[in-house]
Amino acid sequence: MKPVERFTLEAHDGPYEAWPSRTHVLVDGARCGLAVSGYVLLRQFETPAAYLLVTDYDCPFEEAVTFTLVSKDPLKVCAQRTVGAMYASCHLDDITWVDNKHFSATFVGIDGRWDFTIRDRSMPFVLPRLGMNRVHDR
Repeated sequence: MKPVERFTLEAHDGPYEAWPSRTHVLVDGARCGLAVSGYVLLRQFETPAAYLLVTDYDCPFEEAVTFTLVSKDPLKVCAQRTVGAMYASCHLDDITWVDNKHFSATFVGIDGRWDFTIRDRSMPFVLPRLGMNRVHDR
């Protein structure tokens, strides 16, 4: 896993309430046909199998952080997991990588962490390509 700076998100105009729920992604400055949930790109990583884009909505009343796994060739969304809920505070604090397929995310003001697993394959509704598990502090 390595941090990258290849991706940016297209800016939205007009009132926030009129913005679409998905934002077009720019790769090395060019639009690529890929769209992800969120408006602000918080972090981006390259793993041997895929890219991981971490986004949020940058909104005080709809705080959520989305982890989107994007295949390398062609660029397409393989999996998406979201932490947060309407009217709940959810600010990403840190991402810690264990290896190229496992990482943990912590959030400001939320006890515990979320552990993620990037899988080579998935089974719809049973075993997602991006696994997520909440780990509570005891």
